[in-house]
Amino acid sequence: MSDPLVTVVTLTKGRPRALAERALTSVARSEGVRVQHVVVGDDCPYLAEETNRRELGERFPHAEFAHVAPEDHPAIPAYLPARLAYLRNLGISRARGAYVAHLDDDNAYHPGHLRSLVDALEAAPEAGVAHSWRRLRTPDGGPFVPDGEDPWHPIPARRAPSYEALRAQGVFVPGSDVVRDAMRVVDGKLLSRVDTNELMVRRETHTRIPFPTEFTLWQRVLETTEDMAFCQRLLELGVPSVCTGRATVDYYMGGFSNAAAIA
Repeated sequence: MSDPLVTVVTLTKGRPRALAERALTSVARSEGVRVQHVVVGDDCPYLAEETNRRELGERFPHAEFAHVAPEDHPAIPAYLPARLAYLRNLGISRARGAYVAHLDDDNAYHPGHLRSLVDALEAAPEAGVAHSWRRLRTPDGGPFVPDGEDPWHPIPARRAPSYEALRAQGVFVPGSDVVRDAMRVVDGKLLSRVDTNELMVRRETHTRIPFPTEFTLWQRVLETTEDMAFCQRLLELGVPSVCTGRATVDYYMGGFSNAAAIA
């Protein structure tokens, strides 16, 4: 039996070096799977150049590149989480694999990441989604350890209480750079702390449940990201999930949702 085909969707805008050195290179080093890597440029000058797309295609033959210009997509939302959701859905629409994973352009997979997620889904046929854990990295590649504060909480005064609540749920462990993300219902409340980079979704599940592109006023106030909204939707619909319990993603701090994490 041949290795399963996994589609990886990556959105990119203005980080060509990170795209090549982290995302594209780490996906190319994946073990135990065949990969279709769909890279979607969001009004990205680098990918707008055919020469650059051709050169990347020669270096990374498993990848295919699409450039999204605003004038060609008048329906694309302006609100950033909704825009990212729209672009992720566009990438998913190109998927040929039975499984769809996601990777931001500045993060990296470990070689066994995709295979471990496939194995988790094959061992749990009732599950529509699998996820890993992530290891936090500073921009220069060193370990980043959350020091008693949740670096993703939008309200600085609430970062310490949020950290403590998540520590109680096992998401944060004092002194550890590993975030043990979880997607479950706790005391009637949704705990949807799975980052996009950790996700693998069956393609039929993604077809039925795309990333939400509509955000309520309350979600905007809370700065709900597209991955959090997607995981909330999965929980609301009762889609079973499974976790590998392995930190197989290197997550570099300083992106959209954690710009204030590195002072």
